[in-house]
Order: sequence, then C-alpha cells, then structure tokens
Amino acid sequence: MLGQTDIPLCEIGIKNVINIAPKMNHLGIRLIYCSSYIRSIQTANIISSVIGVNVIKRENLKERHLGVLDGEFKDALCWRDVVNKLGEKNFTPEGGESVDNCLNRFTNEMKRIANSNLDEENVLVVSHGGVITLFMRYMLHIDNKLSFLDNCSFHILDTDRKGNFHVSKLNVSLI
Repeated sequence: MLGQTDIPLCEIGIKNVINIAPKMNHLGIRLIYCSSYIRSIQTANIISSVIGVNVIKRENLKERHLGVLDGEFKDALCWRDVVNKLGEKNFTPEGGESVDNCLNRFTNEMKRIANSNLDEENVLVVSHGGVITLFMRYMLHIDNKLSFLDNCSFHILDTDRKGNFHVSKLNVSLI
C-alpha cells in the first residue's frame, strides 16, 4: 500500500504511460492537473510532452494518508484486519487520514478544477487509485469492480454548468 509513500514510477509504469500518451491525443485534453507525488508528476509530464499541454500540480490530489499502513504490503497477515476496513467510512488507520477528511480534501479540489475549467473542452486529472476509488464510491455512489482503477487506466467524468460530476465511462484502458 503506497498511500503517501512518494516513489517514482517503475519501468513498466513508464513504458505504459509512454504507450498510452499518443492514444490520448483524440481526447481533446487542454490541461493536466496532477498530485504532488513524483509518480503522478512523471505520468503527467510524459503525457504532456506528447499531447503538448501544460501541467499544474495540486497538493490536494494526493493519495489518502494510510498512517501505519503507508508503504506496507497489504497481503501481510498482521495487516489483514486493518486493510479490510480501509474502505469503511468510519475507519481511520492509526496515524492516518479519515475517509471524510480525504474525501473533503479531494472533492473540494476536484470542484475547484471543474469550476475553473467550465469553458475548457477537457482536462486530465492524474491522481491515485485509493483516493479516486473513495471519491467514486462515496461522492458519485459508484460501488462496483470498475470503480477501482487498474494501473494506467482512467475514468471519464463530465461536469454540468454547475460543476456537478457525472460518470461517462469507468476504468478506460488504452494499453
């Protein structure tokens, strides 16, 4: 579980992003927002270099702070009970961030991005699987296997003129 462990993309991750970046040209992306973590910045910069748009870093797009779980292996027996509770609304891992705090931080940032880009055709937000899954589950009420992102995949969300989010496609892969 990476949580707020800030590590770079692995070689496979870099190759995957290099592979999908040219395929993103048809999406009409005008601007990229990314979290402040190196793996998110690398992803955004690779895509940006291919499609020719600017990247803006936003601290509030970072992953949920998992406290004692940050950087641990989720399959370890000693963490099994704690890991199973991570998606529960009322559970906060020791030293970590509550679901509500994480959702408020991330959702407010997504709303700021949407509201500042109402006239833009499309923007890309590069963030992290855990926080995106929480956002999809609790804010957009999408709770199925497709709401958890595979590596190098994305959801397509639309916004109306009021900045409300609507799901267009889930777990899109260009690999």
